[in-house]
Amino acid sequence: MKRLILFLCLIQSFAHAQLVSFGQQDSIYSTILKENRPLWIYTPTPIDDTAYFQRAAYPVIYLLDGNSQFASLQTMIQSLAVNEGNSVFPQMIIVGILNTPGNRTKNMAEQPADLTSFFEKELFPYIEKKYPTAPYRVLIGHSLGGWYATNTLFHHKDLFNAYIASDPSIFYNNSAILKEAAPLLQQDFSHKNYFLAIAHTLNPALDTAVVHGDTTMGGRHTSAILDLTTLLKKNKNHLRWDYKYYPDDDHHSVPFIAIYDGLRFIFPHYRFPTYLYFDDSPADSLKNLVIDHYKVLSQDMGYEVRPPEWFLNQMGYWNLMDKRYAKSELCFQMNIDYHPGSYNVYDSMGDFYKETNNLPKAILAWKKALSLRENAGTRGKLEKALH
Repeated sequence: MKRLILFLCLIQSFAHAQLVSFGQQDSIYSTILKENRPLWIYTPTPIDDTAYFQRAAYPVIYLLDGNSQFASLQTMIQSLAVNEGNSVFPQMIIVGILNTPGNRTKNMAEQPADLTSFFEKELFPYIEKKYPTAPYRVLIGHSLGGWYATNTLFHHKDLFNAYIASDPSIFYNNSAILKEAAPLLQQDFSHKNYFLAIAHTLNPALDTAVVHGDTTMGGRHTSAILDLTTLLKKNKNHLRWDYKYYPDDDHHSVPFIAIYDGLRFIFPHYRFPTYLYFDDSPADSLKNLVIDHYKVLSQDMGYEVRPPEWFLNQMGYWNLMDKRYAKSELCFQMNIDYHPGSYNVYDSMGDFYKETNNLPKAILAWKKALSLRENAGTRGKLEKALH
């Protein structure tokens, strides 16, 4: 039992230790953009620790203006996808794409095809080779970055699965994007998600009901975004989209809440009711709940989404400590079913059998674990059980 307590402390320490880190620096030389592009990378906490778990694969957030919202986005993902067993969002890799001096407008708006080509031909292959990525990409952009995110949805919809446009500069270039939007919105946007945030950039005395009569910069900015929502509402193109107006936030304060709301919109079903791991309901009902939950997530995201190994492992030990043996065995067995190539899932099942006085099965489980990977702790338990 001492080992179980130590193991749980180790799991919890992953999240707490990571709080002092705000990603790592990386870079890629782009022959398309003809420059070295700096990147900031965040990877979920278990990703670098393979002492116990198999390396998992994670959806990727590509964040334009990467340095401006990187720290807050990382903290958001840790708080709602890692710490304290939260599962509001999936654990995700964040790729912050930093601007180079004098090139922001050129890359995002004047020559967006070059930036798009950079994503498709250089950045995606680089990230997907170096980091353990799942086949799901989210693009987040604010202001001119929001314009680029919207333009990419219209012209290259399959580059990303989901788009968040925070108070986008739709009015850029005399709102040219609106003039070409109607035919582009006839495309089939099935399985694509788009969240649009609108800040209060108007004169405080005005509201959206009279915005089209306001010729100031703030009025033109807001009018263009509202015109975009009108176009989106007219089209039955299977695009899953939503928008939200933030009357108490201006152009500079809105990104934080817009990104949060956008991710909640993109992942509406991700939260798992973890309290059911600990109640006295039958184990089979929990099994069905897990299967059904991850089937919905797989349908939402377009690939097989499995329960994280570390999470089922943690739930298995917690139930074992509280002597809810049926649920403990269920969690460990589901981990074997979902992650059959991991030595840890068999090591944990061996611990279950030992605690429930089934030493022959514990020995078989530990032998299976060692056949996949040598581990001193597992080897010691096996040798002690054999003598």
